[in-house]
Amino acid sequence: MELYAIWNLIRRRWWLILLPGLAALLVTAPQLKNVISPPVTYSVALRLTAAAPPDAEIEGVTTPYEDTVYVPLLASEYVVVNMPHWIASDRFAAEVSDVLGEAGMAIPAGDLQGAFAADSFRSILVLYVGWDDPDEIRAMAQAAVTVLQTRNQDYFPMFAAAPVEVIPLDDVEVTQAAPPITARLDPLIRVAIGFAAGMGLAVLAEYLDVTVRSRREVEALGLRVLGEIPRER
Repeated sequence: MELYAIWNLIRRRWWLILLPGLAALLVTAPQLKNVISPPVTYSVALRLTAAAPPDAEIEGVTTPYEDTVYVPLLASEYVVVNMPHWIASDRFAAEVSDVLGEAGMAIPAGDLQGAFAADSFRSILVLYVGWDDPDEIRAMAQAAVTVLQTRNQDYFPMFAAAPVEVIPLDDVEVTQAAPPITARLDPLIRVAIGFAAGMGLAVLAEYLDVTVRSRREVEALGLRVLGEIPRER
């Protein structure tokens, strides 16, 4: 399509192009402030070890060295691999909410859902916490460690005989997290999609319109033009 034809399309259908874009702008207006000043969030990354060592005899000739060292390490890896799935569950959020409530800080479990994540590497468990209040996130991280240390038997039946021993390797340090790029771009992307949808509607309306408006369109149909009436300005 030539530039002249595109200009005529925009000039005739400008209202159809603007309507979806303006609708998207109205819907995303409360979020536009995030483009200039995104909300401040905080994060905690805490490394821990977790294991339920077997009752192996460390001293004596009856127990090989491999059993006293390798087997506990292997058991620790199995424990750590399963911990992140529990940490990401809604039951873990509910347990943390209970511990916070006992300390006098009321945060509903529904709000805590999604605030916790975890990863594992061999025998090391890494707990991630994200929140928008520095004091609350510190208490949340400490409560999460308490849950990991004291309530693991309730969710892992294989640890019924001996609870898992969870030991933090780091102190709880709260850092300000960089705002996600999506917080800045999402409102703009939605508005852009609205205008793009309007442009698509304008092209569709132009394609379905059978009105002849210019000499060029008549000649494109294979007809001869006998005369023109100029537009009065």
